[in-house]
Amino acid sequence: MDWYYIDSSKPEGKRRNGPWSLRQMLGFAEQGAFATETLVWRDGFDGWKPWSAVEPELKGELQAETIKQVIEEKVLPNITVNKACYAGFWVRLCAYVIDFVLLQLIFTLLTPIHSHLATISQEEIIKLLEQQITLTELTFKFMPLVLFSFGIIFIYNSFFVKNFSGTPGKIALGLAVVRQNGKPMTWSCAFLRSFASFFSSLFFGVGYLLAAFDIEKRALHDFMANTRVLKLQRA
Repeated sequence: MDWYYIDSSKPEGKRRNGPWSLRQMLGFAEQGAFATETLVWRDGFDGWKPWSAVEPELKGELQAETIKQVIEEKVLPNITVNKACYAGFWVRLCAYVIDFVLLQLIFTLLTPIHSHLATISQEEIIKLLEQQITLTELTFKFMPLVLFSFGIIFIYNSFFVKNFSGTPGKIALGLAVVRQNGKPMTWSCAFLRSFASFFSSLFFGVGYLLAAFDIEKRALHDFMANTRVLKLQRA
């Protein structure tokens, strides 16, 4: 897509400069050619806009385009991606719901295991009803079950993100988890992102809500693992 900008150093009537590519425009900016009030325009704009208003979006578009190329070349070499953009909060929420349902099915299949881990004797039930058991004792009793549950979620997220660039929920909705630097996903990055997702779940999932406000749609665990989630439009 062609870009134009107003060069105020030139005489009236000759100030329109272009066309330039997105990458060239960002190159001009890095060289200090644009001031915050420099007017720019491209097809689709209602009018000229100041550079400061469009620069963050342009950087996001360039990064998404770069990662798109990496996906086609290294991550998903057998799939042609027509377009890639940052996945928004709502589509990520839908993917989360799909993964939640699948995890519930896994937990159901593993019922004999986690039922054994959460077994409470009749004597302990009586103590609980009579409030003779402390919160610490109750927490300690259920700790194996909690660790088992977290372990299943951790393995689920790490395995699919490393090997398929996304969990089944994300894959179903055409999403891909990628590293910010465009390099292929590693086990260490997948592990870090899965572990960090537990922090995103704290305080009523406020870490996930960050994706609704960040320009690159990053949740807390994306910040911590330096990853991005892209919405792929496959050709």
